[in-house]
Amino acid sequence: MTIILQPIVRNTLVTVAAIVLTACAGLPSAGRPGAPGQAVAAPTPKPPGAASYFEVLDLMAPGDAVRQSTELASTLAQAQQNPTSSNRLRHAIALGAAGHSSSNPVEARRLIAELLAGQHDLTPQEVSLANAFLREFDARVALYADLARQREESERQVQSMSAEEDRRYSALNAETQRLKKALADAESKLEAVAEMERTLTPESQ
Repeated sequence: MTIILQPIVRNTLVTVAAIVLTACAGLPSAGRPGAPGQAVAAPTPKPPGAASYFEVLDLMAPGDAVRQSTELASTLAQAQQNPTSSNRLRHAIALGAAGHSSSNPVEARRLIAELLAGQHDLTPQEVSLANAFLREFDARVALYADLARQREESERQVQSMSAEEDRRYSALNAETQRLKKALADAESKLEAVAEMERTLTPESQ
C-alpha cells in the first residue's frame, strides 16, 4: 500500500531533518583537537638528532684551542649537572675527538661502552652513531698502540746500533793502541840493534 503524505506533513519532515543535520554538524568530533571540554595532549618533545653531535665535532675541530677547551668543558659540565644519555654521549664524542690537546680516545671509548651497556634512552639513530664512534675510537686506540710499539722498536734498534757502534769503536781503538805499542816496541828494538852495531864497529872504520 502506498502512503501519500500531505504537503504540510512532508514540509514539516523536511524542516526537522534539516535542523537535525545542522545540529549534528555543530557537535565536536571525538578526534578533533581543541574541541570544548576535550583535553589536548601536549606534543612529545622531539629527541635530539645527529645534528647536535656533529655540531660538537665542528666545535672541536682543529684551529682554535680556546674554542675546543671551552666546548669540552661545556659538555663535561652538562654531563655532570644533567647526566642524560644524550649529554653523556656528547661529552664522550668531544673528549675523543681528534685534533685537540686533551683528546683521549681511550677514556671516550670507555664512556660510550659504559653508556651503551647500561640503561639509556638513546634513539636507534643515536645508538648507531654511538657505535660508529665506538668503532672509530677502537681503531684509533689500536693505531696509537701500534705506533707506540713501532716507536719502541725504533728506539731499541737505535740503541742497538749505538751499542754496536760503541763496540766497534772500542775494538778499533784497542787495535790502534795495540799497533802503536807494537810500533813503539819495534822502534825500540831497531834502536837497540843500531846501538849494538855502533858499539861493535871499530872507530877506525
